[in-house]
Amino acid sequence: MRKTDESYTLPARYLAQLVDFLESIGVDRAALLRAARIRSIDAPNSQLTLRQVELLLRVAEQASGRVDLGFELGRRLDPMSHDILGFALLTSPTFGHFLRLAVSYQRLLQPVFALSLQRTAGRVDLVYLPVAPLSHRSTRVLEEAIVVSNHVGFEATLRDKLLPYDVWMSIERPPHADRYRELSRARVHFGDTVPGLRISLDARLLDTPLAMANPRAMQAAEERCKTMLRQTHARRRWCEWCRMMLRESEDARPTLEQLAGFVNISPRTLARYLESENTSFRDLSLEVRTERARELLAEGNQSVTQIAYRLGYTDVASFVRSFRAQTGRTPGSTRRLPVIAPTR
Repeated sequence: MRKTDESYTLPARYLAQLVDFLESIGVDRAALLRAARIRSIDAPNSQLTLRQVELLLRVAEQASGRVDLGFELGRRLDPMSHDILGFALLTSPTFGHFLRLAVSYQRLLQPVFALSLQRTAGRVDLVYLPVAPLSHRSTRVLEEAIVVSNHVGFEATLRDKLLPYDVWMSIERPPHADRYRELSRARVHFGDTVPGLRISLDARLLDTPLAMANPRAMQAAEERCKTMLRQTHARRRWCEWCRMMLRESEDARPTLEQLAGFVNISPRTLARYLESENTSFRDLSLEVRTERARELLAEGNQSVTQIAYRLGYTDVASFVRSFRAQTGRTPGSTRRLPVIAPTR
């Protein structure tokens, strides 16, 4: 498993919902937690490291034989799953205020995806971008959980006023894609080239009053959220984040300027952060492309030429030179050769 950044954690109460579900379908709860190196998942305010989350998801998929665990997790996360923030959300005066609170206190929900609210002509978009180094499995499960739990929240607050909306996810179309038909009025699209996801809603929904609106209760809850937010700390490791974004954006090949724009900093600032971690954007790009080249060569179903162009090289010679400089070997000598049975 890829090394994960232990400075990022997720509230254990969310994953506890998934463990409850797995236990209900016959998975041994104690064995699951033991394999994930989790002593207790039910303790109040407990957190799980990304390594623990990845171990839990891996063992859960193996034990259950299911790959739709993100969908199942999302179904179980209604607004009240978010503790005091959930209460503030539900007592908001309008749906627009509900969304602005969610953006402002996203770190209390989970710090591994940054959330922004973007307005375009007649639309309002919730944009989630990963800010912590996640494995493919964790990215897939968390993206699905975010999409489905948002839908649950939309239905809980808007009810029959929810208008058709669109979702773009970076994960490939999963085997259980048909399950997304359960999300009434949601049109889900898979395989976006940029890591993360985008939920696009009709801007007319912003002024919709909420049934549980209570300004005094919401203000008191928000004050508690402010205090909790000041107490949260997460140290971003920029090299791991850039490496993940480059890896997950293989076809798009983002530039330093684009990555900096994703997190609202200047390219020079991002370059300086990387330098403080003893690396550079160029070095990371080479590492990621070489790592991906090794994987594609090992698969053995594409030619060296095909791999070179897939990874963005302008010609095969450039690919060969770069690969040899990074590994000391040529792509051809690295490829896994087929086993040929001896003739008799």
